[in-house]
Amino acid sequence: MRSQTRVLKRMEYIVAARAMGASPVSVVVRHLIPNLTGTLLVMVAMDIPAVIAIESGLSFLGQGIQPPDASWGTVLNDGYSYIRQAPHMVIAAGMPIVLATLGFTFLGDALDPRTHSHTGDDRP
Repeated sequence: MRSQTRVLKRMEYIVAARAMGASPVSVVVRHLIPNLTGTLLVMVAMDIPAVIAIESGLSFLGQGIQPPDASWGTVLNDGYSYIRQAPHMVIAAGMPIVLATLGFTFLGDALDPRTHSHTGDDRP
């Protein structure tokens, strides 16, 4: 975010707004925040899968959220103890982790303007 803000600060429309006498607060509210919002949303959407994986992994290993509090990692660990008798428990416990991770990854990819063509042509 800091590097993106530094790039935006040097853009011509920011320099022009300052030259016309816009206050620093006005420049931030009218120009910087709207142009940084997309980048921030992409970063958040791409970081959520990593947080989900770390939390569920630590909980699976017993180092994260402790029972009786619910966590996808503890549920997965509970199912893993019965993997020979009921393998479907591990699959059912792992699917929410996989689906949430994939969902946020695809959301971040869909929000990323660098992955879209602005020509209006949807052909590859």
